[in-house]
Amino acid sequence: MIEFCGVSFIRDGKTILKDINLKIKSGENWLVLGPNGSGKSTLFSMLMAYRISTTGRIMCFGREFGKDNWSQVKDKIGIISSTMEKFNPTFFNMTVKEILISGIKKTIGIYDEVTKEEEETVEEYIKEYNLSKLKSEYFKNLSSGERKKVLIVRSLIQKPEVLILDEPCASLDICERENILDTLRKAKTDLIYITHDVEETIPKITNVLLLKDGKIFKCGKKSEVLNSENLKNLYGIDLNLTKKNNYYSIEVNARR
Repeated sequence: MIEFCGVSFIRDGKTILKDINLKIKSGENWLVLGPNGSGKSTLFSMLMAYRISTTGRIMCFGREFGKDNWSQVKDKIGIISSTMEKFNPTFFNMTVKEILISGIKKTIGIYDEVTKEEEETVEEYIKEYNLSKLKSEYFKNLSSGERKKVLIVRSLIQKPEVLILDEPCASLDICERENILDTLRKAKTDLIYITHDVEETIPKITNVLLLKDGKIFKCGKKSEVLNSENLKNLYGIDLNLTKKNNYYSIEVNARR
């Protein structure tokens, strides 16, 4: 589905990513974990052509970036970032239901008649993702967590083949974070979840990529990669990673 072949990225003389080789297959759900500044967001922003690699090849859905029509690739990818709602001011004066309709139509705003089928689809998603109490609310009146949930559902309603989430729980309280994670547990698409917080790992994650200093530190099946030793070396601190009921938590050992 997605392949990075020897990808590097240099900005202002500084190497942000170095020789990334990664293959993501259909049906896999990935956790991308690493310290701030490790290159997590930069790597996957290339799939949306927000940044262009300095060297290497990027393949996605059988197409190669720079050689094939990439707009057809982007149509198959959903993307959610921690600050996405700030870049779509049109949403602020739309209701939640209207925003979901705009997702079906793949427009920012609604410019033509809504069909009965579209109306029914939106109502199904509203019910499935517990948005009934919010559907008539204006986006500008929602909390940060509610806004992010609405934007995630808006992306899911387009039925992307993969949904990339870049720090979707940043700055959220515990309740809002769990609401977002519950939404993703229900999602019927492949996920690439970018974060620095291992406690956001949901059970459906199958594979883990650890990035450090712009390079792949570890990569593979969740059961093989996600352990205390790897995270100690990734973050450079003494910690214990525990797992209970398929969820993870970290305890940082006391400083001396």
